[in-house]
Amino acid sequence: MDAERLQAIPGVASVTLRRGALWVEGPLLDVEAMADAMTALGLRLAAMTAIPLSLGGETTIIYHYVAASQVINVRTQSRNGSLASVATRARPASWAEREIRDLYGVEFPGHPNPVPLMKPPGFENGMLREAMCGPAAFARSPTSRLAI
Repeated sequence: MDAERLQAIPGVASVTLRRGALWVEGPLLDVEAMADAMTALGLRLAAMTAIPLSLGGETTIIYHYVAASQVINVRTQSRNGSLASVATRARPASWAEREIRDLYGVEFPGHPNPVPLMKPPGFENGMLREAMCGPAAFARSPTSRLAI
């Protein structure tokens, strides 16, 4: 894959090869232009990963694209808790964006069907972010005391 073509996507800061995969970094990436460029390059979206950066802060989003034996990972981050939807450009993003919204509270403006996925009663949007980034809570029980 030609790194120069990836570097030309608006907002791409760097393109590096690591362990056989290309990593595209772009904190201010135009994700819609990226999705269009990946399609034009013959790549398909295989998955998306979300990593919350702080309790009330932003979230790193990694788009994982594949073509034959080529893997390209594109890392960006939400801005003000949102990132444009690419669901109309890359069909697998539809479910992944809804899941990321439910678990981490990231909004994807432009998503064609932003209904929540099935969740247990009482599960609020972003609860996993709170669990991952909030203060740890330790359960105390008579059987978990440490002998001093």
